[in-house]
Parts: sequence; structure tokens; C-alpha cells
Amino acid sequence: MVDADLEIPLAYSLYVETVRAFPGSSIYFKSSDGGTSLRIRDTGITIPSPRGLLTDSIYPVSAGARVVFPTGIKTDSIDDNGAATIDILESIALAAGKSASVDSLLTDSITERTGSANISLNSKVLVDHIGEKTASHDIVFDDDIDAQEDFEAKLTQEYRSADAGATLRYENVAEETAASPGASPGVVIKTVTIPEEYADPSCTFTVSFTAKRTGTLGAGMYAAVFINGVLSGGTQLTLTESYQVETNDIGSLTAGDTIAIHGYGDGAYMVYVKDFTIKSSDSAYHPVGGSPTWS
Repeated sequence: MVDADLEIPLAYSLYVETVRAFPGSSIYFKSSDGGTSLRIRDTGITIPSPRGLLTDSIYPVSAGARVVFPTGIKTDSIDDNGAATIDILESIALAAGKSASVDSLLTDSITERTGSANISLNSKVLVDHIGEKTASHDIVFDDDIDAQEDFEAKLTQEYRSADAGATLRYENVAEETAASPGASPGVVIKTVTIPEEYADPSCTFTVSFTAKRTGTLGAGMYAAVFINGVLSGGTQLTLTESYQVETNDIGSLTAGDTIAIHGYGDGAYMVYVKDFTIKSSDSAYHPVGGSPTWS
């Protein structure tokens, strides 16, 4: 029977096989300031706040079992343990008013949590990519989608991607001119806008034109492709008095971008441009309706 404080110096240890509390009581482990750091009782182990449990790992007692957190986990970050992925084996339910922000959503289906409730996108869907989780499974929406018109349009519109190719998409063969257009960016001689169907942000088109100049030669006379008013590198053609063809594969293009042929340089001269063509090899997704309209 110990009826007073028992002090064991640091150089010594206490070896026991069993530590048992009095009936109806608990076993307390206290820190040097007298506060309880750990309490063992019949219903479990308690670590009072704000002391907390400081550990690098939590493992189940039984092999193959899982650690159970019956009322949830409160944390600011969840990271993988080296596998580069985190497998979530059951459904995830977000509380009302909460949202999920992701750069990529890979799933085989999206269904409503409550029967016949449908899926309501009341504000925005902010993702960089929605793709299928399993190859060739497609993406299945089991119920109606209640969304704003712009989102509905994007779900049903024809979506195209383009790579450099030989299939003609647009042409303007007429000869057009510009008189002494001046220094770069000079004058727009021909221009066209990529149709909205090319929603892929990384389209590549093969752009070609034919050009020449006449008049007094200055320091240099040029024709080149400009994208959204900016010179596309590598497309500048030094003009002579004979027609020359300039062809380039231009990437990182998407719907709404303008492709234009500018004339510019030093001297009193005329720039002539003709045979403006755009070609590509297209991949179409969710095709509806006819061919894209270039204008």
C-alpha cells in the first residue's frame, strides 16, 4: 500500500505486468505541471484538450482491420502516405452549403444523394477537367441537371480539338492589299476568328498565306501571322516582288482567338496577300449540328 507520493529517480524504471484502477475509478497520467495528459477508464482512453496526441502514425490493432473514427476527423490537410493517391472506399456526403474545390474530377457517375432530388448546380462548377475514371466508361448523369443556361449549352455543344493537319477548315483566296502600312504591327490585311466549337485550349492549326510587295524598298518589308494582335513567332515573311508562300503550325489556340495576316515595314510600298488558308486534323466530342462556322 502506497499512501504518499512515490518518486522514482530518472535513472530507475518501474516494471509492472498489470496496472488496474480502483472499481469505478480511472488511471491518470499527469504532466509535470499537474495537468492530466492521459486518462484510462472503462469506456476508453481520453486525451484532454488542448494537450492532444502527438504521433507520426496510427495503426489498427488487428491486421487487415481499419482505424475507426465514429464521429469524424477534424483536420486542415489530408495527404497520401507515399502511394501518390488516396482511395476513398465509400460515398462522400457534403453538408449543406459546403463545396469541393478540385483541379481534376475523375468519376464514372454523378448521382443525386436523395432520391428524385436531381443534381442542382446553383452557382458554378469550378474545375479544370472532368474526365471518366475508368477508360471507355463514359460519364453518366443518372438524372436531370438543373443548371444555368451557359452550363447546359456547354454540355450539349459540339466540342472540337485540332492538331496540325491537311484538312481545309477556312480559306480566303482573294488578293488584298495595304499601302505603306508602317512599322509593326502595321495593317491587318486578312483576319478570321476561331469558331466556338474549338473549346480545347490547346488547338493547333496549320496557317498558310502567300504575299509579295511592290514599291521602294526600305529597311525591310514583311507579312506575318498575328494571334489576337500579337506577332506569332517564326511566321514573319520578308517580302520580295514575287509571291512567296509562308506556312506554319501554330499552337495554344482556342475558340475566340483571332488569326490575322498583317503587313508592315519601312518604305513606300504596297503589300499583297492572298491564298489565306487554315487547315487541321480535328477530333470531335459530343458532336451535334453541322460544321463550325469561321468568320
